[in-house]
Amino acid sequence: MRAVRRALRLLGLGLAALLLVATFFALVFHGWMEAQGRGIIVLTRTSNTPVLGWIVGVLTDEPRSTETTIGGQPTLLVRPGEGRSWPAVVFLNGVTRRGRFHPTVQRLARALARAGYLVAVPDVPGSRQGTLTASTLAGTEAVVAAVSGRGDVRDGRVALFGVSVGGSLALLAAEDPRLSRRVRLVAALAPYTNLADVVRIATTSSYVRDGMLRRYTSKPFAALVVARSLAAALPRGRDRSLLLQRLEAVADNSHEPLAALRRLDQRRLRPAARALIRLLANRDPERFHTLYAAIPERIRRTVTLLSPLAGASRLRARIMIASAPHDKYFPPDQTRALVRRDSHVKLTVTPTLQHAIPHFSIGDLSGILRFDGYLVRVMRAAG
Repeated sequence: MRAVRRALRLLGLGLAALLLVATFFALVFHGWMEAQGRGIIVLTRTSNTPVLGWIVGVLTDEPRSTETTIGGQPTLLVRPGEGRSWPAVVFLNGVTRRGRFHPTVQRLARALARAGYLVAVPDVPGSRQGTLTASTLAGTEAVVAAVSGRGDVRDGRVALFGVSVGGSLALLAAEDPRLSRRVRLVAALAPYTNLADVVRIATTSSYVRDGMLRRYTSKPFAALVVARSLAAALPRGRDRSLLLQRLEAVADNSHEPLAALRRLDQRRLRPAARALIRLLANRDPERFHTLYAAIPERIRRTVTLLSPLAGASRLRARIMIASAPHDKYFPPDQTRALVRRDSHVKLTVTPTLQHAIPHFSIGDLSGILRFDGYLVRVMRAAG
């Protein structure tokens, strides 16, 4: 009996010590554990893990989805199943024809709502067609302002989540002095930061770093988005309409998206349109600077307006960016330039990402851990 009592006493002491350790970790790492839990909800409901996804679905409330208009833009609004106010996320998509109706986007929005966030997914002007303009940015800023002003948004502040071009729009919105106090976080997967460099890469497969020319090949779709966006910045008139008509007829998966411009009879075009076509048709890296300087100033102003790097000094929110070592559209040097410009910007490079989409592999444990760490930091900062 004495031995039994001694064993029970030791067991009791062990349980008490375990309880103390658990309490310590719960107090010290409460925020991290809660963020990890939210991250698990998002990952299991968006990745190919049917059993875990089902378990999370059983343990969390079914979200409530509504098609509405926010800030003048058609928007998918998803709210958690319970509660009256929540931390808010504005999710900004990359270029995709299905926009907010894309199944992956809808799964992500609902997963974030299960994790406790109010989620707004707008289709801002030009985002579905890949035609980026000043109106695209204005629509984004209008949605951010409207969401932050909702009565069911906690603290009147929002987190901006963006993928690809959507990440760039999130950065640009956070730079707006009228919105900077309303944005608590920008989380971006594989954004561009310098649109002029994207034009150079898309046309000449090169960019400049530290004064030296670097080779970099992007997928042809980047050239199509660049061409549509620059053509939309031409003055309104016949030339602009003709170029946009030709470019909008090009399939998004075309291997030669700019062939339609190269075949165009330029004799009846005005000098501005001809200068733009010469830039877009050029493949010689040595000629890029001269040809870029020759396009109308209004187009170059639009390129600067849509380049987060140009306004990086105005960033006030926390900025968390993740990118692949070799992205199919934008080199990580784009983000590194933003990191050098602003201390608010933190970059995570992981091969788990293929452009803006995570792909998990048992053979890439370190990459998975880096992405998980990124996601946990994002969840903590998002509120």
